Amino acid sequence: MSADFKLHLQDHTGTRIAVYDPYHSTLVWEDSGEEIIHSVPDVLFNKNVLAVSPKAPVGKSVSLNKIKIQMGFACNYSCTYCSQNNQRSFQKDTALQTLAKVPAFLEKMKHWFDGGSDGLGGGVRLEFWGGETLLYWNAVESMARELRILYPNMVLGLFTNGSILTHQMAEVAAEIKLHFIVSHDGPTFTEDRATDPFDISDQCENLKYLFNRLSPLNLISFNATISPKNYSLLKIRKFIADKLGVDPKLVRLSHDLATPYDSAGMNYVSHPETRTDLINGIFSEMLKQYPFDLNVGMIDETIHDFFESIKGSRSSSVVGQKCGMDLPTSLAVDIDGNVLTCQNVTAKGGHKIGHVDEYKNVELNTAYHWSNRAECVKCPVVQICKGSCMFLTDKLWTGACDQHFTWSLAYLALAFYLQTNSYLTKIEGKAIRQNDIVSIDVLHCESQVWLEK
Repeated sequence: MSADFKLHLQDHTGTRIAVYDPYHSTLVWEDSGEEIIHSVPDVLFNKNVLAVSPKAPVGKSVSLNKIKIQMGFACNYSCTYCSQNNQRSFQKDTALQTLAKVPAFLEKMKHWFDGGSDGLGGGVRLEFWGGETLLYWNAVESMARELRILYPNMVLGLFTNGSILTHQMAEVAAEIKLHFIVSHDGPTFTEDRATDPFDISDQCENLKYLFNRLSPLNLISFNATISPKNYSLLKIRKFIADKLGVDPKLVRLSHDLATPYDSAGMNYVSHPETRTDLINGIFSEMLKQYPFDLNVGMIDETIHDFFESIKGSRSSSVVGQKCGMDLPTSLAVDIDGNVLTCQNVTAKGGHKIGHVDEYKNVELNTAYHWSNRAECVKCPVVQICKGSCMFLTDKLWTGACDQHFTWSLAYLALAFYLQTNSYLTKIEGKAIRQNDIVSIDVLHCESQVWLEK
């Protein structure tokens, strides 16, 4: 697999062209052949990943480093872009029924999990997922306490919308080192979700208590779902910080990109005709954050990973999916022991890939590695995007691909600005995602909107 893309980089002296092959991670100036980022031969990367597909399924290992436990799909919100909206009807268990299943789950876990690098959970992150995870709090607390005894070195975390917190939950989290990730989108929360818990006095007080209790222990962060109408991480973090009454620098914020898992989700997808304007906006917002605060998003991590790919001439053959759930070392499993494509799908919706009772027979046969996608094998940002959602198909896949392509172009433009002090204005290639597209515009250099810091 190979493809050369010409990247037009403009500064005050004119335009210079770089030639980039994302499949072998080579990057040189077209006029001189000089490396723009010098390669370092001793940079090491993982071995080739297995290019999973329904025709080439991949099993799961007992030597896991990522475990996601799906507690159930019950939720007190109906977020318009949620990946689980079309699966709520599958939720049958009550919280008490889920709690009763915990002992059997933990007993079986000893047979499909080797305990991590040290047998005590070392090198392993385990997350509890819903629905709204705190609707299953009794089961989560019971399991987390036992896991902390069995695997004291394991990192434990859970995701929540933060609307049904209590002081007792915060105290338990501090006691057993349970990391809370609170999902909040800042100023667009009420538009896309429901009543903001920050706007309800007792819920706001509980969020403040949780933050003040867990922040000194590095056990709390926030996660925003960003989209074309809400992509300023700085504004989102300031919104949350203002509600908490703290300095924004104290708020740790990560993000996910809104991805269309159903027809409603398509309303959050960027459109090709407005892509260039959106890229300029995203680029401008990211540039405002430089030098990057490691507590905001994953900008620094993404840019660093791109630079490392060039330094080490990273082959695309070692690049897995961004979510990591295609790997044998990552496992999503529900409380009944059903192994799933990922934590956002149910065993009753076509995404059961096996059961822990027959762990050797588990096969991820519901997903597509990016190398099996027609768009990804001729894409200039594959090293950054890493394939969007691995199980979407048809129109939903096309929408997801467009969305992640747009954001990844902004990251690519930012990387080149930081490295060359030039603006990426255009990309040319024999085919860019589609055979009939040979050129795309990236930044509007003449407007220089990104310089307004």
